[in-house]
Amino acid sequence: MLTTKLKSASGKKASYYFENGFHCAEAVAAAILETFNKNPAQALAHATAFGAGMGRTFDEACGAFSGGLIAIGHLYGRKKPGENWDIPANLSAELRCRFIDIYHTTHCKTLRDKFGKKYQSQECNRLVCKITIELLGLLEKCSDKSKIQG
Repeated sequence: MLTTKLKSASGKKASYYFENGFHCAEAVAAAILETFNKNPAQALAHATAFGAGMGRTFDEACGAFSGGLIAIGHLYGRKKPGENWDIPANLSAELRCRFIDIYHTTHCKTLRDKFGKKYQSQECNRLVCKITIELLGLLEKCSDKSKIQG
């Protein structure tokens, strides 16, 4: 069971990573995977291209959202063609819904404009923390924890 304290600590870890050299996608992916005692190295490498709206363009999905999707794939992704992918699809759709409920968009530039130049980094950091906690809540409710990949 993921306690509120553990989820909060994981959110703070994601925030710390964001403040100390990882971008949004990397910070979320690393913190989520570490919460499940998974080595985040491979997922971090995959997350690198997704930061700042994909490739630092700021013109696609928020990196924190993308990092969450990468973590979902790492934990529940298929390893063979034809395997069922209902769990990662459902988790991803639910994360998107929650993200939109909270921020009204998943678009990086729209978020950055809303935050304003002066508070952009601070607000993105809060977003990284919040989305990490939200995703951990979804993962906790997931019906099949036994499918978490190594």
